[in-house]
Amino acid sequence: MKWTACDKATSVLAKLGRTEDVMFSPSGRRLAVAGFRANRIAIFEIAIDTVSNGNRVHLADVVEIEAPTLDEPHGLCFLDEHTLVVANRKGSVETFEVPAPSTTMTRHHVSARQKFVGGLDHLIYTPGSVATYPLDTHTVELLVCNNYANTVTRHTLDRKGDFEATSDALLLAHRLDIPDGISISPDGAWIAVSNHNSHSVLLYDRSRTLHPGAEPDGILRNVLCPHGVRFTRDLEHILVADAGAPYVNVYAKNGSSWKGKRDPCSLFRVMDDTVFGQGRHNPQEGGPKGIDIDPRGQVMAVTCESQPLAFFDLSNVVGIHRAPAHRHLRHLQWRIEELVFYKFGYIARKKA
Repeated sequence: MKWTACDKATSVLAKLGRTEDVMFSPSGRRLAVAGFRANRIAIFEIAIDTVSNGNRVHLADVVEIEAPTLDEPHGLCFLDEHTLVVANRKGSVETFEVPAPSTTMTRHHVSARQKFVGGLDHLIYTPGSVATYPLDTHTVELLVCNNYANTVTRHTLDRKGDFEATSDALLLAHRLDIPDGISISPDGAWIAVSNHNSHSVLLYDRSRTLHPGAEPDGILRNVLCPHGVRFTRDLEHILVADAGAPYVNVYAKNGSSWKGKRDPCSLFRVMDDTVFGQGRHNPQEGGPKGIDIDPRGQVMAVTCESQPLAFFDLSNVVGIHRAPAHRHLRHLQWRIEELVFYKFGYIARKKA
């Protein structure tokens, strides 16, 4: 999809460096991108209009936030239109107020409003991804993937108390191996956790009681390096960003439940080979990292270091169900490349 941006937004994107996550605000009028190495968050004012041949995207303005406690920001989610949660890989999970755009200032130096460490037990460690879901008018649940602790923790936040955490608990642990992305389905019924080292996405049915020893109810397979993950608004598809390939994997529910094992129904290319090669520093990099879907369910946003932002009509992403013929060979080829890399160094930038 072709999209446009004001000069200020273009300049910020060019300087953001390695990116990890992207997130629309609840209204869809803001889009946050995590600058992992720059230790900054860029929040764009975004307009999405429906035109005759699809959708049109324009980035109309931008603000950046910096804070002393931003340390490798990796995961993002909005609690409301003005409150952003940031998971810092080398720090804690924090909330920040998003400043309004200004004609005189783009970069704002701010302090965190709340800092979450996971209670007295310090359950939060190397947080990488976050997801939120409203429990009632005054209470929000926050789920945190703790990358190198191999856990997902659950935190209850009080809206009236400026989103202060009122409870902290260990939710999931069994079979997690670098959980790198998390999503809650729009109806709150399912949790999806991308599992880097097992090359899969684990799905959990929330109609049952979940606990650290719980087995997944469903598994999405045949993805090389799963990262960002999102349910579509109609609950019929799950999109998985593959950091080890130039694709977003598309999975179809094909029934009333996400239980069971699934292979991708299609691989949707989100970058060309040149862009993919620019970020292919090792077999686990080069492809898309963060993905999100706008609240109307019409546009998918994608981010990675060599392509800080790209947008796609969601109807095109999920519109074709054609399982890739080479999907089983892909993983074998990738594993061979990974072994060569760790033994001899990255001697060639091969396609995934």
